[in-house]
Amino acid sequence: MKKNLPKKQGIKHFEPHSVLYLTGDANYSRIHLLNGKVFLSSYNLKWFAQKWPSFLRLHKQALVNPAYVHHLSVAPTLQSASYVVMQDQVQLPISRRRVSGIVYHFRQV
Repeated sequence: MKKNLPKKQGIKHFEPHSVLYLTGDANYSRIHLLNGKVFLSSYNLKWFAQKWPSFLRLHKQALVNPAYVHHLSVAPTLQSASYVVMQDQVQLPISRRRVSGIVYHFRQV
């Protein structure tokens, strides 16, 4: 007897300008779009960082589109957490080693 198998979602293509940020999940990435939808991709963040060089790597689990960064909160000391607030009000932490590069990037813009 045949079972109905779930249908394959297919391949989705995303334009970088429609992506707010990406988060890493082991060897997968979650793509967060402007319209609020989230897709799971079998590509890791490193692949997306190479494909979309304008995106910023905040830490090992986050890659953001700088066009949609609403606010940057830099901690006064390295013991406190620095983070970015995205357009959808999600806070994404910045790793201690990347804080100075992220701040430098936004001061140049």
